[in-house]
Order: sequence, then C-alpha cells, then structure tokens
Amino acid sequence: MIYTFRFISDEEDSFVIDVNINHNQTFEQLHKVLQTTLNYDQNQLASFFSATEAWEKEQEIALLDMGDDSSVLTMANTKIEDFFSAKNERILYIFDYFNERLFFGSIVRTIDAEPPIELPSISKIEGTIPEQINTLTDSLDNLDLDLDLEDEDDDGFNFEELPDDYDSFDPNDY
Repeated sequence: MIYTFRFISDEEDSFVIDVNINHNQTFEQLHKVLQTTLNYDQNQLASFFSATEAWEKEQEIALLDMGDDSSVLTMANTKIEDFFSAKNERILYIFDYFNERLFFGSIVRTIDAEPPIELPSISKIEGTIPEQINTLTDSLDNLDLDLDLEDEDDDGFNFEELPDDYDSFDPNDY
C-alpha cells in the first residue's frame, strides 16, 4: 500500500508538500525525505505524533530514544503501517523541537499497488518553505521597538541625579 501524506504549515499559508511512502517503510525514511527536500539540518531533534481529528497529539514517534523508557517508539524502528491505514488519518511532524514548530499532515491518497518508483518520493512541493529554526533573534527583528536610551523623559531615572552621599554598597542583610 502506498500512502500520500500532505503536510502544511500554519506559519506559511502557501506551503504544501506531498510525500509518497510505502506502508512498510519507516518514519525515519519519511523524516529523511522531508529533511532532505526542505534542506533542513538532519542533526536537529524531530518527532512525529499520530493525531486526533482535532490535531491533539497522541503517540510520539521520536527520532532518538532519549531515556530508559522501553515504551518510546523511534523512527528507525517504527513502520508507517503501525499507525496508518486509511485516508484522512492525521499526523504532526515537529521539525523545530525546542520551539515546538510543526507541520500538520494527513493521508490524502492511498494506492493498493506495488510502487512504480523508489519510495519515499516527493510528488508536490510549493510555496514558501518555513525556516527550520526560529531563533530569538529572528523574533526580535520582527518587533517594532522604539527604544532611545539616550533620551530622558520626566519620569525617567538618571544616575547623574544621585545625591552626593549615596553609597551603592549597603552592608545590611535585609
């Protein structure tokens, strides 16, 4: 069985990517084709989650086993068919783990046939690809801050206005 997963982004409305993958391939193979196609750094943490119709996370399929919990499923050891079998089933792909940025995905097509080409493969990609890492610097660049540290308003504090007997060292422990 061949599945076509369509992934979209809530950050870039125009972004769409369709990935064709065989039912017996692994989540690691799905992860790698996404990372390679989107030119993302494959050394970053990532996870898939099966999801409800309301996009709530269910079972995690992690890139790496981060602990001693034997119930953790890893991408390398988990096949697509272990979680998916029909159209419209949903998946979340967290590609920026620390900022929990993700793609929303679902199965848009199933084909009950042997693959005519090597899978996984990309059948569609369009729109603006979201950056993999959303840094604090990027967020600060988008803020419209009007800070003028040189100017002083009437309510401001000016160090030059301290009294002559001001002692910055206070030996009291209160």
